[in-house]
Amino acid sequence: MLSEANCRLILFACIEPADSYFSNMVFKYGAQATYYQLISDKYKQSKKVSLKVINKLANTQIGPLQKEIEDSCSTLITSEDSDWPTGVNDLESPPIALLIKGKRETLRDLSQSISIVGSRRPTSYGNQIATFLARQAADSGLVVVSGGAVGIDTAAHIGSIAKRGSTVCVQAGGFNNLYPAENNKLFAEISRCGLLVSEVMPTTQSKPFRFLIRNRLIAALSKATVVVEAEYVSGSIRTARDAAEIFRPVFAIPGEVTSPLSQGCHRLIAERVADIATSFDEILEVITPLQLR
Repeated sequence: MLSEANCRLILFACIEPADSYFSNMVFKYGAQATYYQLISDKYKQSKKVSLKVINKLANTQIGPLQKEIEDSCSTLITSEDSDWPTGVNDLESPPIALLIKGKRETLRDLSQSISIVGSRRPTSYGNQIATFLARQAADSGLVVVSGGAVGIDTAAHIGSIAKRGSTVCVQAGGFNNLYPAENNKLFAEISRCGLLVSEVMPTTQSKPFRFLIRNRLIAALSKATVVVEAEYVSGSIRTARDAAEIFRPVFAIPGEVTSPLSQGCHRLIAERVADIATSFDEILEVITPLQLR
């Protein structure tokens, strides 16, 4: 019989992230019980689980999975680990496991963290604000969480690193397919001073649908989310809503009323999903009230 850890690795490798049915099974019954239930004759007749998934689970070997992780110089962590980021447990579909690469101790610092997200095509104003917020966050001892995309995400990571802060990049794909490729030097730097995080195996490709799934992790890994610039419909708006759904504070930076990149932020404020942020102190007061500093 496979161990709890090996069953969780197989489930992690075979099941798409954010599937509430499987996620809740694992957190309710444990990985071992879930695995053996799914490959049983009972589930082969079930309409809740496709035969394709069941066959994939039953035929997946532990050895190649472990080698794939080892070759990528990453580590699998689960809710059984003492440094598991418990914030992700607030999600409707918590991750079965996570892969991390870099300074593992960063996980323990997420109790003081902020996510900074926004457009991939920001204005110079947006880049300036994201960099400023990240630098201020680093000076205040906060971990900066973002998604590694060009634009606001990149400015946030670089701003934190410039002040010798700690930053976390949540990838949509695997560590062997970091996205975007033009940020590979940045990702290498993040792995030295912070942490890369992924919810899929290292060889998994970064497909469009994975970015929206990934965004919920950015929201859950941080204590508050700040949207710097975003179009009316965008992935950053989804991150903000993911944060609000698990009762994390959300802030939006106001911008020019004529700019399309301000529409998303103004929408969040108008719909009362986000508060207006006009200074870093306003955000810091929510994350770390003055009496606790």
